Amino acid sequence: MTSTITSGDTRTDAVAARAAHLFDTDAEMRAAAADPAVSAQVADLTPDLHAMVEVVMDRYADRPALGRRAYDVEPADDGRRVRRLQQRMDTITYGSLWSDALDLATALGDVATPDTFVATLGFAGADYVVAELATVRTGAVAVPLQSGAAPGRLADIAAEVEPVALVVDNEQLSTATAVAAACPSIRRIVVLDHDDRVDDDEDRLAEARRSAPGTVLAIETLREAIARGRTLPRLAGPEAVDPDRIATLIYTSGSTGTPKGAIHTQRIVSRLWSTSHWYDQSAESDEAGRPGAITLDYLPMSHLAGRAVVFTTLAAGGIVYFASSSDLSTLLDDYALARPTVAMLVPRVCDLLRQTALGRIETRAHRTGESADAVRAEVLEDMRSTTLGGRILSAVVGTAPTSPEVIDFVSELLDTTVQNNYGSTEAGMVLFDGVVQRPPVLEYRLDDVPELGYAVTDRPYPRGELLLKTDSLVPGYYKRPDVTAEMFSADGFYRTGDVVAETEPDHLVYVDRRKNVLKLAQGEFVALSRLESIYASADAVDQIHLHGSGERSYLLAVVVPADGADTATVLDSLQALAREEQLESYEVPRDIVLAAEPFTQENGLLSGANKQLRPALTARYGEALEDRYREIDEGQTAKMSELRRRGADAPVLETVGEAAAALLGCAGTEVSPDAHFTDLGGDSLSALTFATLLQDIFEVDVPVTVVIAPSSDLAAIATHIERRRGDADATGAATFASVHGAHATQARADQLTLSAVLGDEFLSSAADVGPVRTDTRTVLLTGANGYLGRFLCLEWLERQAAVGGTVVCLVRGRTAADARARLDTAFDTGDPALWSRWTTLADTALEVVVGDVGEANLGVSDEEYASLAERVDRIVHPAALVNHALPYEQLFGPNVIGTAEIARLALTHHLKPVTYLSTVAVAAGVEAFSEDGDIREISPVRALDESYANGYGTSKWAGEVVLRNAFDAFGLPVTVFRSDMILAHPRWTGQLNVPDIFTRTVLSLIATGIAPETFYRQDTGAPVDDAGRPRAHYDGLPADFTAAAITELGGSATSGHRTFDVLNPHDDGISLDTVVDWIIQSGRTIRRITDYDTWFAEFSDALESLPSAQRSASVLPLRHAYARPDLPTAGSPLPAEVFRAAVRDTSTPGSALADIDDIPHLSRDLVAKYVRDLEALGLIPTL
Repeated sequence: MTSTITSGDTRTDAVAARAAHLFDTDAEMRAAAADPAVSAQVADLTPDLHAMVEVVMDRYADRPALGRRAYDVEPADDGRRVRRLQQRMDTITYGSLWSDALDLATALGDVATPDTFVATLGFAGADYVVAELATVRTGAVAVPLQSGAAPGRLADIAAEVEPVALVVDNEQLSTATAVAAACPSIRRIVVLDHDDRVDDDEDRLAEARRSAPGTVLAIETLREAIARGRTLPRLAGPEAVDPDRIATLIYTSGSTGTPKGAIHTQRIVSRLWSTSHWYDQSAESDEAGRPGAITLDYLPMSHLAGRAVVFTTLAAGGIVYFASSSDLSTLLDDYALARPTVAMLVPRVCDLLRQTALGRIETRAHRTGESADAVRAEVLEDMRSTTLGGRILSAVVGTAPTSPEVIDFVSELLDTTVQNNYGSTEAGMVLFDGVVQRPPVLEYRLDDVPELGYAVTDRPYPRGELLLKTDSLVPGYYKRPDVTAEMFSADGFYRTGDVVAETEPDHLVYVDRRKNVLKLAQGEFVALSRLESIYASADAVDQIHLHGSGERSYLLAVVVPADGADTATVLDSLQALAREEQLESYEVPRDIVLAAEPFTQENGLLSGANKQLRPALTARYGEALEDRYREIDEGQTAKMSELRRRGADAPVLETVGEAAAALLGCAGTEVSPDAHFTDLGGDSLSALTFATLLQDIFEVDVPVTVVIAPSSDLAAIATHIERRRGDADATGAATFASVHGAHATQARADQLTLSAVLGDEFLSSAADVGPVRTDTRTVLLTGANGYLGRFLCLEWLERQAAVGGTVVCLVRGRTAADARARLDTAFDTGDPALWSRWTTLADTALEVVVGDVGEANLGVSDEEYASLAERVDRIVHPAALVNHALPYEQLFGPNVIGTAEIARLALTHHLKPVTYLSTVAVAAGVEAFSEDGDIREISPVRALDESYANGYGTSKWAGEVVLRNAFDAFGLPVTVFRSDMILAHPRWTGQLNVPDIFTRTVLSLIATGIAPETFYRQDTGAPVDDAGRPRAHYDGLPADFTAAAITELGGSATSGHRTFDVLNPHDDGISLDTVVDWIIQSGRTIRRITDYDTWFAEFSDALESLPSAQRSASVLPLRHAYARPDLPTAGSPLPAEVFRAAVRDTSTPGSALADIDDIPHLSRDLVAKYVRDLEALGLIPTL
């Protein structure tokens, strides 16, 4: 139950030094520090919960409060729109959080009144906290329900409390409607974390609205409810302050019977808001100069620990970041992005950290040839500073016992003492590192447990059931007087059910559970007595004693065998019976110790009633069982180490099976090719460990989704690995590490040789490549379903249809029909003329090939690849993974190797001119940038850092380098186009790039109705326009011109290497301020605010208050770009003379640019078209 880690002064001093350094150098951490005056004011208001929360929210209004993982919405391979997580966290302020909570409370005010009940079901997140705070405002009772519980069990709870509203995350909507159907008291359902751009979210919402019972007034998304609340008179806070009023009901898991609701009064809940040091019991009362609390919460809000993390962090003015996946499969990524200062750990996460670290140590040792001990410190430091963010100063582990070995290891990893706490839903915090906490503990005592052989007279230490009185003790269970009477003694002590030993006054050590219901390290409950009665009937068993520990994730057993059966026979018998009884994997003992004699009264192992005496059995066999635990753990570590060294040489399926067996402790007979990882006892966290282990062994990417997908058995995982290994073999296994070196902090052009990315064998064969064909009959186009790609597709279809040629579009999809459907979606935006043009041209000249530019051979068969190599005359390559948050290493595969694969095809059979779409981000950090110079000389070295778009810009730079090398080596004709902002198509309805910053800005200006007097700095001495604003320029080109220019200039190239900066270079005074003028002239009302900071503050608040659809499409995730006024510039900051001259010189009759004299300006008509398109898409109301 408790493990005390005593670190020496060295670690304590090191933590103190890190804290001081972070406070001096880390602005976010310093800004999150608690304000002692606020803490004192909040403490004085105890137990007025609403008043306390209101002070925290108001006094810290401008601080970031909650953070969540940013994401984009993109089409999946099947065409459905899904979330794609980004490598950053977005935050909302205390002020915005409270504003949303007040508006939601107002919206629920017609049903949620003081002392009614509001139930919440879902994964912890920012929306969940809004709902919690809204409940405080209404004065209703919060009832957090256990996420993932069976609908029938939730319906029983709902029937007991009769909630008037049910707040639910979108993934559990079907459960919510089932509960509402059984509980007519539920009048409103509010849906959290809904995004109407995501197809699954919309489908779930539509189905819920169809199936909801008539007793439900409405099912609203959170944003819809907030927007409705904003139109109503704001609901006042609760007036009465009754410390004994029910504030929250926290239902137990029901592991020992029917769930029961522990009553948390306003006095109890207010304590969470009156302390800011839950995470550090050694904290001094003086908060000045203390680093701020920044936490990552992945615990359910239906558990007291999860609520404590959130509310105490907010009470301290800190920041709570939330894990991005309910299955915790992204937890390590979340840690790296959140960079918490305080870690609330649970045993399974401790085990994940330990296994990940040990795996990295083994891998580093294997690759460097050094010993594990030699690389250990370096690996742990790297993991501490990168994977875990480098800011953890204190850590607490709780919710279940954790082994001392694991805590020691995690303490070493974090370089801070991990404190072990013990508490309960009913009593709150009780022990820290085995020491009784006073407060909140007022009194405790031990009671004898004669049926298990524990007594307060035991020596050397008294042992017995722990009974408690605390100042946070619940008064009982809701509507369950019988259970309340059972759980409390006659003199008011709470019976914990835990047997402990008192090693000295106020020092307790966990020993056992009174009811023989044990909670394992991964959180599963096992009823030992029930299992023993089942296993006693096994053919090879005479008697059995099950042994477990909250520090371990599996059971062992002591067995008196029948007829002298050996260990293997007994284990087979137990496993056969477990299958017959359909027991869970964690209920099956992993190994056994054979007893030398039967359990009898005479040898003291049975009581007079022939019941097992667990203390006597533990005394007799405890050492052997602990030895077996140790042997199993050491064997697991050794097996995984062996697999890392040699597993890659064995058949893949064999190694996958052995890895699963080693990690999960399965018997070999269980691990069949059709076994699913979760059926073998794995969960999302162990799946992450498993995926990491396989990646270490085979050195290929194994996503967690491949491991836990419903269709993935072990054979499917092996197939994935074989395919990825085959891809690596086909591409010469080029990786970021093989080209630039592992952990490189810079990328050099001279590293991106053709030999490094394509391999010497291919280069030898390419020496005989045929010449360029003069007639372009077949064009291969990548990325045709992207924004620019669709217009390039149309341009080339027009050309090829006129000459009887073909455009081959390489598109991802399950089938050609599926891939064609993805293309159709790009053009189906409500414009009949566009749709007609697309379908007519496609039916005439389009060929769709299912493939992926990031795969070897472009993801097609050898036969298809040979056909393309022979048929294709020209390649147009705009496809790329566009992500401005990901680092270069993660973009290396799709963008650099993807471009290398295009070069491979272009150099196979005959030379095929390549049109390559790059980006102006290539120019970032280059002082003397030349438009048509040699990129290898202009930018020979690129720093790899975390700056915005560094990874994306570097990946496109690398693509340019590879193609320049191909031109030098083989004369491959290459035309590079570096584009900036590609604006809407001026003609076709709905054809604008909704996610880009310009569209988001136009939408946001219209939706909020406010703009700054000027977007530009007024202190630079720049000339001013007629309105007295700095004269500036906004760079952007319409999509039709961009596509036509690229097609015309790139499509005519048959030799040489040319580069064009596709920019708007005009010094025309057309700026964002001008865009606002034109929006107003289109009929929209926009109020201009003189002071820029005032505008930005109001703008930010207004963005956060927008309805869901507008909010998602607004500039909110990119608002940092407008945090300060911009420098006014005259024309484009980058050279575009070569591009401009080429456009002016293109006068070939019939060419796409024949009637264009110059690069177009941003125009009033195009801005007006943006307004019409946003109306057509339903993102702004039609006037």
